[in-house]
Amino acid sequence: MSTATNSKAKALHRHLDTQIENLERKNHTNRELITDLKKQKLKIKDRLYTLSLQEQRKSKEEQLDLFSKGETTKHAT
Repeated sequence: MSTATNSKAKALHRHLDTQIENLERKNHTNRELITDLKKQKLKIKDRLYTLSLQEQRKSKEEQLDLFSKGETTKHAT
């Protein structure tokens, strides 16, 4: 599920980036909208980073679990 969320967030991040670039190129007077879009983009980037950290932590925990199970098996024999 987090992979789907991650993909959607990345797509939204790219979409906002494109919108910002278009607005900056065409419309220099609407700085407030550009600022709001940049804030949204930053929130998404923070969310992606948080998801990445959670996935790394989960992966490390799974590796430790596998290692611990392997060590238990070695000591049992």
